[in-house]
Amino acid sequence: MIIVVPIILIILYLFVCAILARSMGLVKCIDPSIAYQKENRRHFLDGYKNWKKEEYIIKSFDGYELHATYIPSAIPSKKYVILVHSSTYCRIGGIKYFNIFQKMGYNGILFDLRGHGDNKKSPSTWGIKESKDLLSVINDTVNRFGNDIKIGVHGECLGGVTALTALKYNPHISFVIADSCYNSLYSLLCKLAQQVAHVSPVLFDPAEIFFKLMFGFSYKNIFTKDSLRGNKIPVCFIQGDSDCVVPVNDTMELESATKGYTEMHIFEGADHTRNILVDAERYEAIIKHFLYSVKCLELAA
Repeated sequence: MIIVVPIILIILYLFVCAILARSMGLVKCIDPSIAYQKENRRHFLDGYKNWKKEEYIIKSFDGYELHATYIPSAIPSKKYVILVHSSTYCRIGGIKYFNIFQKMGYNGILFDLRGHGDNKKSPSTWGIKESKDLLSVINDTVNRFGNDIKIGVHGECLGGVTALTALKYNPHISFVIADSCYNSLYSLLCKLAQQVAHVSPVLFDPAEIFFKLMFGFSYKNIFTKDSLRGNKIPVCFIQGDSDCVVPVNDTMELESATKGYTEMHIFEGADHTRNILVDAERYEAIIKHFLYSVKCLELAA
């Protein structure tokens, strides 16, 4: 009996670690209809309801189908922005940002990350496959609208990391706006585990072994900054100083890793991905100034 009890406790502990590992890969996503209601309550969709839009499917690099929405500019334009949502959310979350670009004559492309929104259920690879999905969206956009178009990418949290990770493939884009982006995936998941379980994340280190067995890669080896070495595409980093998930130091590490033009803007009192909610006017001004600084203002007039 003395031996049995510790064995049972160890089995239970490993079982909990396995459940945690599974939840890190098969993330629980919000239902698109609920996300719509949430964004609508904040009046982010007031204009969207009256805009022309087209929904279609993009085949990604591995045949996975990505649900997308195209919103044409009111006036014909060669300017396009691809908006990439955060983990557990869906493409409707990009509308609050497109509201800004729409004023500047941009066409908008929104798509659901794999495993999210209207897409088929699939494990999240936290930027590995998602960055290649983004490349597929970029290539599809060029094929649909021509080689002479200008494309920018805006992403928040995982969406921003997806855009930053895609930079190592030298995509056909002119700029990236990265909001609330983490550098170390391990640190991010440790903080999320700590928030859920309220214990030291070190206790869940065995979860990494289960995660690797389940999904084929180790989250301890994922660093967003590794994709930025040698990058020369302009990047605008936006971060909240009260972010309970991603520390400001992560943004500083990302900015120091890239070789291109960068800007970094810190929003006081802003929690994770809440920067635009804290000060929407400043957020819009930052985007306009950034586009001017990277010589895109004439495209965004």
